[in-house]
Amino acid sequence: MLAAAATGSTLGLAGCGDLAGSDGDAAGQTDGGEDGGAGDEGSGSGPGDSEAARATVALDVQAEIQAAREEIGTRVEEGNLSREDAQGELRDAQADIISAAVEEVRTYAADTDDLTVENANERAGAVLVAGAAAAVLGALEAGPVNALLSAADFPAPREGGQPNGS
Repeated sequence: MLAAAATGSTLGLAGCGDLAGSDGDAAGQTDGGEDGGAGDEGSGSGPGDSEAARATVALDVQAEIQAAREEIGTRVEEGNLSREDAQGELRDAQADIISAAVEEVRTYAADTDDLTVENANERAGAVLVAGAAAAVLGALEAGPVNALLSAADFPAPREGGQPNGS
């Protein structure tokens, strides 16, 4: 069911990653392993999970980013802000909005039994969660969550060694 929802929601996730000037400062990677095999005990998914699940959480931050964009645009039109300064302010506002949304998901997970945050990619506006299937599905109730996608759709943060992505 989550895989079917992922197809239509991937476009929404991609819209969150439009931080052209982002410095790629994503939350630390905590990839627990590459095999992802079912039945791995001690994987940190949660105690006694008989139905462990993983999902990518797409963050819904577009309305807040649009509001910041409009406010900054108004200041540019009024002559109170240069275009160069506006670009920097918009980049900072986007990063702050996404960071706050990621933190809200982290707080939700910390307050929810059998739900953990495995990884976050602030540049893409995505969080990888794991735990009991019901807890993962319940992540839809967290404030900034737009959709649940397949864990395979999680956009891994890029390593800092690529100076330009063109």
